[in-house]
Amino acid sequence: MNPNIQKIVASLSFLLLLFALWQMGTLKRTSATRAIYYWKTSFEKNTYGNDRENDFIQKHEIKKMYVKLLDVDYSDGAGIFPASKTRIEYYPGEFVDSTFYIPVIYITNQVLLHLDSANMDYYAKNFISNALRLETHIHRPVKEIQIDCDWTKSTRDTYFKLLLCMKKWAPQYQYSVTLRLYPYKYRNELGIPPVNRVMLMVYNIDNARNYKQANSIFNVNEAAKYLRKKNYPLPMDYALPVFSWTLVYRNHQFLRVFTNNIIPEINTNIYAGQIDSTLLKRLEPNLFLVVKPNRGYDPYSLKAGDILKVESCGEKELIEASLLISRLPFTPQTTIALFDLDPNDLEKIAYEKIEAAYAPFH
Repeated sequence: MNPNIQKIVASLSFLLLLFALWQMGTLKRTSATRAIYYWKTSFEKNTYGNDRENDFIQKHEIKKMYVKLLDVDYSDGAGIFPASKTRIEYYPGEFVDSTFYIPVIYITNQVLLHLDSANMDYYAKNFISNALRLETHIHRPVKEIQIDCDWTKSTRDTYFKLLLCMKKWAPQYQYSVTLRLYPYKYRNELGIPPVNRVMLMVYNIDNARNYKQANSIFNVNEAAKYLRKKNYPLPMDYALPVFSWTLVYRNHQFLRVFTNNIIPEINTNIYAGQIDSTLLKRLEPNLFLVVKPNRGYDPYSLKAGDILKVESCGEKELIEASLLISRLPFTPQTTIALFDLDPNDLEKIAYEKIEAAYAPFH
C-alpha cells in the first residue's frame, strides 16, 4: 500500500476511535473516579506541589492518588529487604486538597517464595506500618491499602495468607490488590485474592525479556485476548498506561529496567575531568547500542555491547486501552487510574486525548 494512503487510513482509524469514545461517554451516565499513580522515591509537599504535576491534577480533576511507599524484594545475601523506601517528609502545615490518597506496597514474587508462616505476622505488620506513614504527611487517616504483586500459581497460597494476615492485624482498612491480565483470565489457576477490590492493570502485555517485541507495555490485540470474560468476582478498578521505560539487554539477555526514558540523559552526563560520556548508536527508532561506556561515574552501569530499548505508551495506546476496558463493567465506585504521574510522559499527550480516555466512564 502507498505510504501516504497508509497514513490517511491510520489517521481515519484514530479519529474513529476518538468518536467512539466520545459517543460512549455521552451514552453512559455513571461517573467513575479519576485517579493517578505516584511512583517516585520521595513524597513531600514540595514534590506534590510541583507546578507541572499539580497543573495536571487540577486540569483533569484527579480525585485519587495511589502513592508507592515501599518496594520489597529478596536476595540470598539480604533475605527479604526494602529495595526502595519512599521518603516522606513530615509537613507541619495543613495539607488541604480534595484528593484521596492510597498507599501502595510493591512486593516481588521472590518475596513470596521465601515468606513462611513463622515470619508472616512480622511482615504483615511491617507492611501496614509502612503504608500508614502516609498519614503523617497528609494529616488525614488512610482508608485503603493497596498491595502490588505479580503472584503466580506457586506463590498464590502464600500471597493470600499474607493478605488475610494484614486484614487480621488491621481490619479497619479496605484492601485492594493490583491484578495483571494473566490472573484475570486464568482465575481458576491463580485464584481470587481475599480483598475488597482489584485494580486491573491494562498493560505489561508481552514478555519484556525479548527485545524483539514491538511494545511489551501495551498491544491492544494481545490485551483483548485476556478480556473475553467480562465479569470478575470482585469489584474492579482499571489502570491505563501513560508511561515509558528503558529496558537493558546484555548478551541478548534481559538485564534490568529503568522506569523512564534514560536516552536523553546518557550523552549529557559529562563529569569533571572527562572528555566524553557514553556513546550510543541508534539501531532502530527505539533501539540503541552502547558503543563506548562512560569512563567516569556511570549511574546506569552500562557496558559496551549493551542494547537499550525504549518503550512508551502515548496517545494511541492510551485511547486503545480506554476503549478496550470501556466494554467491562463499572459503577460509581469504579476508579479509572493513569500510571503514572510523570510530566515528561504526560505532557506528550494532548489535554483532549487524556479527557477522551476518561470520557467513556463519565
